[in-house]
Formats: sequence, C-alpha cells, structure tokens
Amino acid sequence: MNFCSRASLAAHEHVAGTGVRADAYVFLPVPKRLWHEQEMNGHWASPEELQAVRIARKGGVVTRLYNPPDRDHAEGAAALVYARKDGAPDALSPLLEPIARRWRVDAEGRQRLAICTHGTRDRCCAKFGFAAFQTAKRLHDAGASAFEPLECSHLGGDRFAATGIFFPSGGMYAHLDHLDLGAVCAEESAGRLCPIGYRGRVFDAPLTQLVRAGLARQGLVTEAEVPIAVAERGPLDLVAEVGGQRFRVRLKQAQEQFFGSCSALSAGRPSRGRRTVFAAAEPLPA
Repeated sequence: MNFCSRASLAAHEHVAGTGVRADAYVFLPVPKRLWHEQEMNGHWASPEELQAVRIARKGGVVTRLYNPPDRDHAEGAAALVYARKDGAPDALSPLLEPIARRWRVDAEGRQRLAICTHGTRDRCCAKFGFAAFQTAKRLHDAGASAFEPLECSHLGGDRFAATGIFFPSGGMYAHLDHLDLGAVCAEESAGRLCPIGYRGRVFDAPLTQLVRAGLARQGLVTEAEVPIAVAERGPLDLVAEVGGQRFRVRLKQAQEQFFGSCSALSAGRPSRGRRTVFAAAEPLPA
C-alpha cells in the first residue's frame, strides 16, 4: 500500500512556509467517533455552533476537534484556546459565546502538542499520526516531554503526516513520526524550534514562516517565537530584522511534484507547481 506522506518524504519536498496560518486556534473536545470525514458536522454540533465556526473561520480563527481522554465525560472537558501573543482576533469572542455554554474555556496556554489522527480524511493520518501520538504520550507519561499530546482532527496537509503543532509557540511540523520526537519536544520546551520537518509558526505569515525556518537551519536564529520583520528588497531578495539583528535573505524558485492525498497517489494524479524556498542568509552590518 502506498502512502502520500512517504512519497513526500522520498521526494524531499520542501515543507517550510506551509504552516496553516491563523490568528487563533480553538480545539473542541469531541469524541473521535463523531468526527466523520468533515469534522464540523451536525452529529455533535448545533446549527448555532456550526454557524459560529463558519463566521470565525472568515475572521482568522481555526477550529479543530480533539479526542477527550475521558470519552465518557466529554461534556466536562475544556475547549482549548491559543491566540497570537499580540492580541486575540475580534472573531474569537463570538465563537466562544456558544462554545462556553457547553464547555469550560481554557485559554491558559499550557504546553500541548496537537497531532492529527483524522483517519477518515486520509489513511496517512491514521497510520503515521496515531503512531506519533502514541510516542508523544509515552514521552509525556514518562516525564520526558512537557507537552500533553492531543489526538486532533485534520490540521492541513495529508502528505505531511504525521502533522503536529506545538503550543503555545504554534510551531507546526511535518513527518513527526520520522523525527526524534523527544529531541523536538526538548527544543520546543526550551523556546527553540527544530528546523528539521519545520513547516512554520502558524501565527506567522507564510513568508515569515519561510524566513524563520531558513534562519534556524543556518543556526542564525533559533527562537521559536521571536518577532521577525521582513522587508522586500527585490524579487527573491529580502531583509529580515530579528531582535535588533538584520539579515539579507535570498530565496529561490523550485519546481515540485507531489500527491496531495493517498487517493491522489493511488490514482496517479500528481500536483505540480513552483514554490518559493529559502536559499541562504547572511548577517548585515548594524
């Protein structure tokens, strides 16, 4: 059996800059048996809740589900909220109004690792996502990781499974099952990102995600949440300012072929396109 995430790995597909951008992420405790292929559905949600989710999405809020550890008492679990450090988006409050009538709202920002195990969306998420979740749970239970793992619904990018997001930093990673998860957890817990498999910080714009990943790969900037300001000098030529330091960043174009899902791989339907990728960076004089 072929898997789209293994094809992506074999092709060395560029993943930096593919973090699913949002101003806030909200995770709702809904048992996995109710997720179905499209997790926002009437099997668990009221029409008012579904409408609130649709409106919030237009305002920059991503809503996902997580499988509560105590499935028999899911109604007593908390809705988890993670938002940008520079302020929650306006669309968040209208979403939380109906949510708070059903669940307690937890916006404390505890360290958690959301891993997609949404197998009804793609078999890669079932196979590789659940394997990564089990590893993350073993590490957390043994005290080797500070991040409480969550089994969550589709995070975006089936071919990047196992996909996970570390909170509160918002660092999104591809192929977590293929990495030393303990080492990644240790870096993120220390406030640093791990450049291998790093898709981007979900609270950053795609271009900033790409620059942050490239600077980390060169060992120039490794902080997971430090603000980065990016200015364009010309096509594929940038200046990035990070904590008083300035870097010249050069990008390039890469032609890539990939399979967006296992079904596309099975049918032999590749997607093709040009992608902007990081080339190199160098410090600029103060």
